[in-house]
This record gives sequence, structure tokens and C-alpha cells, in this order.
Amino acid sequence: MLSAPTLDQLKSVDPDRLRAAVFADEEGRERLELLYAFHYELAKVPELVSEPMIGQIRYQWWRDAVAEIYEGGTVRQHEITTPLARVLKGYDVPRFWVDRLIDGRERDLDPRPFANLDEAKAYCRQTSGILMQIAVKILGSEPDDAVLAAGEAWGLTGLARAYGYYQNGMLSQIDFKELCLAARDSRNEAHKGLKSIPNEAFPAVAYAALVPKFLSRLLSSKHDPKTMTITYGPLMKQLRLLGAAIRGNI
Repeated sequence: MLSAPTLDQLKSVDPDRLRAAVFADEEGRERLELLYAFHYELAKVPELVSEPMIGQIRYQWWRDAVAEIYEGGTVRQHEITTPLARVLKGYDVPRFWVDRLIDGRERDLDPRPFANLDEAKAYCRQTSGILMQIAVKILGSEPDDAVLAAGEAWGLTGLARAYGYYQNGMLSQIDFKELCLAARDSRNEAHKGLKSIPNEAFPAVAYAALVPKFLSRLLSSKHDPKTMTITYGPLMKQLRLLGAAIRGNI
């Protein structure tokens, strides 16, 4: 179980995943919170370092920790690594999934923009998609391509929501509308494939149910992606998640 300060911080930086996690039972919710805390440790690295080399050292620390988990050595003591070892091994999470997640997040250190939309989609699948894949696995189910598509949709939507921030960086070669339409396509692909997802695994993907409303507002003629951000109230999010949980699909 995460410490109260760590959980409070996670609620601040990753509220939507945590909102969806509440639909799991207590043990499942704790596993999801742990996974999302691990992901945040990876995602925040670029914000903490002044140059890429230092960031690479931090990512290597996490790779070494993962190696210790899977190779049976003594796992370094850390609030996250110690319980993470039990979860990853206990639910047979493939090591290459975790390694790919770390590699995907390390891309954030690269100042070069995505060359095209396909590169942006691959990035989202390797970060948000792999994270969702692991989440389904630790809830006791086997993820399929629909899970990766749902994660990709969430990642692309996140890039679109932050377009103003990234327009002169990683998204400088990407058209905003095409980015949103790609997110919609990925969400539609996921919606078709997730109809058979077990109920116990749904909290791992439920937050993707927020994608349509985000995209509706992003694609509004009144929205200027270069200067404006969109708002989506917590109560409305919770109601939409509840509806998705009842339907069993995003």
C-alpha cells in the first residue's frame, strides 16, 4: 500500500486513472495505485533533470531495479520497487512489457519532434497502451489488442489536450485535427474489442470512457488548441465512468 503523501501526489497528477481504479476491489485498487505510482516515477523524470544524460541515469536505475525483480536478486529498497516486485511476479507480467514502458517514457527526454502521426501513435501505444496492458494483467486477465488501442486513444487524447504546450516541440510536425481523429479511431477500435473484457479487469481500462467527451470539446469550432485548454468537471467524469462501468465498455 502506498504512503499517504505518495497517494495524495498521485491523485493530483493522475486523477482519472485513480477514479477508474475505485471500481476494483480493495486489493485490485491497491495494485493499480502501485502501478500508476511506478508509471509516475518514470513520467516525471524529464521534469526533474536539467539535461538528458541525468535523466538517462534515472531511467537506468529503474531498469536495474526491474532486472533485480525478474532475475531473482535482492531488490533495492524503495516504497515502490518492493511491493512492485510482488505484483509483477505474482501476476506473471512479462518483463519486456515493463522494459518497453521504461523505454517509451525515456523518449520524453528526446527534444526531436515526432516525424509523423504514425510515430506519435507508436509512442502512445508504448506508453499509455503498455501501461493499460499491465494494469489488465495485474487484475488477473489477459489483455488483447483492444486494450492497447484503448491506451493509445488515451495517450493521443492527452497529447491533443496538451497541444498548446507541445506545438513547438514534439508535436510541431503533427496536425491537431489529425491527432484528434486518430484518437477517435483508436477509441472506436477499442470500443468494439472491449465488449468481452471481464468485469474484474474493467477498472484498468475504464478511464478511456472519458475520451469521447474530451474529443468532442477539443474538436469544437470554438476551441483553439494553440491557446486554449479544456475543462471537464470531476463530477461529470465520475458519472461517465459510472455509466461505463454499468455498461462494461468504454
